[in-house]
Amino acid sequence: MIRLFSKSILILTTGCLLNGCSQGPLPLEVTLHQDYVCAFTNNTKKTNYSFDNKFLIFMGKVDYQNGFKSSYEKEYLNAPLPIEEKDCVKIPLKAFEKNVAYDITLDIYKTFDTRICIVENNNKLEIREPEPGETTCK
Repeated sequence: MIRLFSKSILILTTGCLLNGCSQGPLPLEVTLHQDYVCAFTNNTKKTNYSFDNKFLIFMGKVDYQNGFKSSYEKEYLNAPLPIEEKDCVKIPLKAFEKNVAYDITLDIYKTFDTRICIVENNNKLEIREPEPGETTCK
């Protein structure tokens, strides 16, 4: 019985390590352009296509009471991997409300994510990171 249990633990641990289940999401880089937010990984070593050459970008408002609900998503097939800013995934600015915190996730072979707000400061838009536990930015 103990031997079977030990083998099971070894198999589960090995599978977890091979699949990377001990890692959480990797950081997603974002920059602001005139009409869109540009999302990219800035990580050549961990950005690879999945088996079907697809990747998905999605985002939603941070909402601790009602949970995540996607407000924008787009799937890409055989598109250049968004590793560098020049190949970024473009999310239209109209998809964002000002001063509201959003979770943005890029799901490729690995998952990359970030949490941002679009705020207006002196008549100029900028990206800010919300404070932990907050759903808005000031």
